[in-house]
Amino acid sequence: MASHFFFINMKEEKKITEILSKVERYCRYQERCKSEVEKKLVDLGVTEKVKKSILYELSKKKYFDNTRFSYEYAIGKLRNNKWGKFKISYHLRSKSIEKSLIDKALKKIPENEYTSVFNKIAKKEWLNRSKLELSSRKIGFVNALKRRGWEFHLINNFLLETTKNSH
Repeated sequence: MASHFFFINMKEEKKITEILSKVERYCRYQERCKSEVEKKLVDLGVTEKVKKSILYELSKKKYFDNTRFSYEYAIGKLRNNKWGKFKISYHLRSKSIEKSLIDKALKKIPENEYTSVFNKIAKKEWLNRSKLELSSRKIGFVNALKRRGWEFHLINNFLLETTKNSH
């Protein structure tokens, strides 16, 4: 490690080693993307030169990987937050993840699991509005699922099936 920091004295090297240790712990705690690690380093007050060196070291040791992060983030948000692909994609973009990596991550989500989560959340949202008049119920239902990032064709198909069966 010290070979990358030949331009600093022992006191600075000790500080950098402490920062590296902190950021390694930060990365081990949960999957991280490059922009989160960069933000952590900025929050820790490191110089641009030191930040680049630490990012290089962490990347080399595979402490963060945007491809791995994208998939873990996508599947986690689906399973834990019941988010659809639009919302997952939006939040990954906000973390400076490239579109190609986002697309790959979303394609890796098992379709049957995605559909299953959608159907559970859609049934729940539909039942939550059972006391409402039909048009208000539909509007509230559509808005709730759109806020969670679900695709309109899924929402519309659910509504068509549900209202068709209720007549």
